[in-house]
Amino acid sequence: MAIAGYGGGVYIGDTTPTKVAEIANWSLDMSADDIDTTSFDSQGWRERIQGIKEWSGSFEGNFAPGDTTGQAALINAWLNGEKVTLELQVNSTVKFSGDALITLSIETPVDDKASFSCDFSGTGPLTPSGVGSGS
Repeated sequence: MAIAGYGGGVYIGDTTPTKVAEIANWSLDMSADDIDTTSFDSQGWRERIQGIKEWSGSFEGNFAPGDTTGQAALINAWLNGEKVTLELQVNSTVKFSGDALITLSIETPVDDKASFSCDFSGTGPLTPSGVGSGS
């Protein structure tokens, strides 16, 4: 069953996550290295096992400089070289969370709204919740 995206959000913080204001979309990429284990016993077929996993992604929306616990907190984390705990919500039940390092971009075109975007790279594990539970 499909899930509507309007129930999503981006949150920061580990104990009581705070919503980042005005975010309109996010994406999450999950990948892993593959390790070649081909041997003479592979009968002419390449064989592989999964290696080190990693996750990264981005989110973007309207620039909201008054969002002191969301966008401003992300700017301060970047200024201080700190990792942040992200929680990416598909809806209130399906979530992905983990620690990440971030890079930020603020764009202010003359003929459009000011926008805020964040690219992130996970550092450590990504924890899904609500996945596979029929949510």
